Amino acid sequence: MARAPGVPWDQAWQRALYGPAGFFTAGAGPAAHFRTAVHAAAVPLATALVRLAREHGRTRLLDVGAGRGELLAAVAGLDAAADLGLHAVDVVPRPAGLPGRVDWTAGLDGVPPAGFDGALVVAWELLDDVPCPVVEVDDDGDPRTVLVDPATGREDLGDPPSPDRLAWCARWWPLDGAEPGDRAEVGLPRDALWADLVARAAATPSGATLLAVDYAHRRADRPPTGSLTGFRGGRAVPPVPDGSCDVTAHVALDAVAAAGEAAGAGATLLTDQRAALQALGLSTGRPSPVSGPGDEGGWQALAVRSAVAELLDPGALGGFGWLVQHVPGRG
Repeated sequence: MARAPGVPWDQAWQRALYGPAGFFTAGAGPAAHFRTAVHAAAVPLATALVRLAREHGRTRLLDVGAGRGELLAAVAGLDAAADLGLHAVDVVPRPAGLPGRVDWTAGLDGVPPAGFDGALVVAWELLDDVPCPVVEVDDDGDPRTVLVDPATGREDLGDPPSPDRLAWCARWWPLDGAEPGDRAEVGLPRDALWADLVARAAATPSGATLLAVDYAHRRADRPPTGSLTGFRGGRAVPPVPDGSCDVTAHVALDAVAAAGEAAGAGATLLTDQRAALQALGLSTGRPSPVSGPGDEGGWQALAVRSAVAELLDPGALGGFGWLVQHVPGRG
């Protein structure tokens, strides 16, 4: 029996994550499979984002790709955020136990314009889960679309990429002179989503500040064979797009920034998480004395410092890319 032909990676990936039985739509949520910065240190992170919102004069936080609402739940518990509007959006219905002051929308198109107006719009580890085409250089040195069998993860090479994908690669992930087997993950869908967020913010009276945080790379340091991988149960696994694992790839954050600017954003900042969080006042500080296991305050302080250290570690979470863009409104 002939083997069923594969489908383009972006199509299989989309269904695996967001289809009726998808990883994000039908499962227990990201926290059951991998640990993000939000899960590692929700309160210090929430504190830093409230400071960022204040610095930019924002009156609400809009979390796009909110998982099960962990970040805004932490923000809701801060006295410093008592006057901020909080709105979360993801592809699932409102999670049980989410604080009542956090508004929830299932699907970006359901967010009212007021949700963007005057907001700090946060896309925390969102863009790496936006499916994108994968192309690979064949034995003749030509880029070809990578096809995948959704059930097994087996790959084949298909037709040449479309002209717009080739143009994106020429600008952001050049393949001229690349070796056979070298790859590019074509970030056009990520750029388009970011440009859409910019456009939504620009249509409001006050505009917004947009923040993307993700595993990222820039043009000078693209991974030659790509970064496509899977996660299940806290472990990296082969990226089989059958809905049983997260499928993710790092983000060309410089291309995303350019797409935002083309859509009307300005005042772009591209940095890393360590530098960004230190600028917002996060520090491990000096250790406080701990008298023993019964000293709950001391142990709690140590736990917080440990969590902050993880957020700032340049070889781990501290190496995340941060993109901040200001979007002026109509007012």
